[in-house]
Amino acid sequence: MTHDLIPVRRAVLSVHNKQGIVELARALLGWNVEILSTGGTAKLLRDNQIPVTPIEKLTGFAEMLDGRVKTLHPAVHGGILANRDMPSHMEQLDKAGIAPIDLVVVNLYPFEQAVSKPDCTLPQAIEEIDIGGPCMIRASAKNHQYVMVWCEPTYDALLAHLNENDGASRLPFRRQSAARVFARTSCYDALIAQYLSRSAAAEQDTALPDLLPVPLRKKHDLRYGENPHQRAALYEQISAGPASNEANLLRQETTGGKKMSFNNYYDANAALELIKDISFHRPNQTACVLVKHNNPCGVATAADPLEAYQRAYLADPAATMGGVLAINRPVNRTLAEGVMNSLNRWGREAGAHAFLLEVWLAPSFEADALDYIRQAKPWGATLRCIAAGPMNYPRLADERDFRPITGGMLVQQRDLTGLDEDEWITVTHRAPDAQELSDGQLAWLVAKHTRSNAIVIVRDSQVLAVGAGQASRVAACKLAVHLAKENGHGPHLVGAVAASDGYFPFKDGPAALLAAGVTTIIQPGGSKRDEETIRTCDEADAVMILTSSRHFKH
Repeated sequence: MTHDLIPVRRAVLSVHNKQGIVELARALLGWNVEILSTGGTAKLLRDNQIPVTPIEKLTGFAEMLDGRVKTLHPAVHGGILANRDMPSHMEQLDKAGIAPIDLVVVNLYPFEQAVSKPDCTLPQAIEEIDIGGPCMIRASAKNHQYVMVWCEPTYDALLAHLNENDGASRLPFRRQSAARVFARTSCYDALIAQYLSRSAAAEQDTALPDLLPVPLRKKHDLRYGENPHQRAALYEQISAGPASNEANLLRQETTGGKKMSFNNYYDANAALELIKDISFHRPNQTACVLVKHNNPCGVATAADPLEAYQRAYLADPAATMGGVLAINRPVNRTLAEGVMNSLNRWGREAGAHAFLLEVWLAPSFEADALDYIRQAKPWGATLRCIAAGPMNYPRLADERDFRPITGGMLVQQRDLTGLDEDEWITVTHRAPDAQELSDGQLAWLVAKHTRSNAIVIVRDSQVLAVGAGQASRVAACKLAVHLAKENGHGPHLVGAVAASDGYFPFKDGPAALLAAGVTTIIQPGGSKRDEETIRTCDEADAVMILTSSRHFKH
């Protein structure tokens, strides 16, 4: 039998976060609801002249074990879990002297906040694991056909529903709240599992456990997904431990502009991860990165940030339209003026109304720089500016990379390998000079953040071309050479360095690069035909460096 409207006659209120609970209790009194409560919640209500029945009076047992056991009793859970359409259940309640409970309001011990403190010890964390609270709200959620459950520390929506129904709850609202309870306890348990797994990992290697709950909290809805017909939202992965100082887009405030879209976030994250890698491994260099469709389309380093930007943009001006810009230096008024003015000038030269840039990432933006950006015509007011904080600190080694597939999820450790130059081997007769080695470092980092198959060509600290996402590696080589020539960099190919994210299965890829003027190639190695490609480089008096690690990015 389906029951829609259930009057609230008896309620359990037991909350850790007590803000707003007095107001809720007063509203319940207006409907003559009997209020049952525990510990600190009961004391607060009594101090505010609200009549309360202590849980221990209901159970016949005082709270024990320093509060670990309060509500774990048939007098509580029987009143919550009884199926009111089963005569045998109601007879058992009557025989035991237990009355049904219609509303359960509980919010849990703040485990997440406790373990986020750097000085939180394991015993302290254990004491912040709520037992009775999850049991009560899960029981209520299971029996939501009759019981209204509320697990959030704010009560406006609950009160609005009860007011609308004169102190009663309706089944659709109860079912919605029940679903939220199971999501809440699932995330709560996932955080605890994550915390204990990290503690265990210090004693044994359990980086990828057999069971992997992933706690996620929605930040906000997005306008749409990759395409307008797809709904989307932004979720934050909740971490059980002190917050990392590593820059990420979810901890940063976007200043001005339109709301970030799904693709904005995805491209901005790609730009941020690449510039963090460059900044971490080359901390003394000013770098600029331009990303479009999740691939770098312009990268350069220079002594001056505006020069770095100009050189990065000139790699492939057409590809940067509607892209993301990242600079690893604070943005002052001079830099803001230079970038905005150059964008508008290049836009006019291209015959467009304006050159469009979607997102600008930097460690920080000075106030007068933001003022100039906002007032810059015709589109400065729509540009999203994100102050990401310092970009050259270590990354979280135990974070995981998630890739959804139909029916499941692929999980791997993050690719944090960067410039492991101790593993690099020069396998040709000629060794790289200082500039070739420096360009090889930059090319290798950019290739790591480019969709496979990837070829990146660099000359004098400027990316000349990126051959990204090709099904064959020789096609990626030919595409990179073609794009370099197409964008006026043909003469600069002579003496350039090319990086490949994976090994060359044949010598045809290196041959195409060498024929264009490239004099240094850096790649993982490991092909059965490595000797052929090495010999091809030696014949051209070129350099080949093997890194022993690859960087596929699918």
